[in-house]
Parts: sequence; C-alpha cells; structure tokens
Amino acid sequence: MANNRFKAAFGRIADVFAVPTRQKIENDYLERSCSIQDVERRMREIERGKFRNY
Repeated sequence: MANNRFKAAFGRIADVFAVPTRQKIENDYLERSCSIQDVERRMREIERGKFRNY
C-alpha cells in the first residue's frame, strides 16, 4: 500500500520535471496557427526539420 502511494507521488513529481516530447512540441506549434495557410506553412517547416533536435 505504501509502495503504491510512493510511486504515485514520485510519478507526479517526475511529471513536473518531464521534458515535452517532440510530438507534443510540434502539435502545440500547429495548434497556435491562426489560419489554414499558417497551418500549411508550419507543417512544411516541421517536415523540413524545424524541431529535429528536440
């Protein structure tokens, strides 16, 4: 029982310090677009490797 509580608490703490994944970063970037043209431009940037090093 105490072991499960420890795992849950540690998991929440680890989530705070977790580094976002490349997919999450790309999705957030696309979600901030304001028009269909902006989405298409951002998609091309991602395909060209804008977030390749994340």
